[in-house]
Amino acid sequence: MIQKIKSLFEIEEKITEINNKISDNNIKINELKSNIGDFKNKFSEVKTAQDELLKNLKDNVDLIKNTRSDFEKELYEFNLIKSQTQRKILEKFEEELQKDLQLNREKLSSDVNSYLEMRKKLDGVITNVALTKDEIIKLLDISRSIKKEDFELTKFARHLIEMDRDKLELMRKIDSLERLVSKMRRINR
Repeated sequence: MIQKIKSLFEIEEKITEINNKISDNNIKINELKSNIGDFKNKFSEVKTAQDELLKNLKDNVDLIKNTRSDFEKELYEFNLIKSQTQRKILEKFEEELQKDLQLNREKLSSDVNSYLEMRKKLDGVITNVALTKDEIIKLLDISRSIKKEDFELTKFARHLIEMDRDKLELMRKIDSLERLVSKMRRINR
């Protein structure tokens, strides 16, 4: 293609040369007209040279037309390749985008499932805490109704300490589950 463009420039230079020669010939023809009596023989030679130049010019014009036709074909092919490349790039982009979206959907689905499982566990812990609270209230009611003499305080104190430990442990678990749920909510946003 570059070679064709170079040949176009060469043809243009030749055309310029030919135009210059034609211009020179026209000057000579005008001189010959003024001196026609003396130069009748030379006039036929100039006429022949001019005809040859015109023939060369026509040949060069045909060459330019052919070169232009070739250039138009190359340009059409280039545009065709360009559009095909754009389409392929767009298809590849859409394919990559679909893959990324699918991965994100799967991850989001997994996170939602984990969140739902944690929520069920948290509901169970809350139920256990509520049951523990009810039991503590019952124990407190029973402890109010029992006389001091009927019960040994050490066993009761140990039992209360154990229940208090269980309660603290359950409260720690609730706190950690609430933090986990809030983290999952932030991730899902």
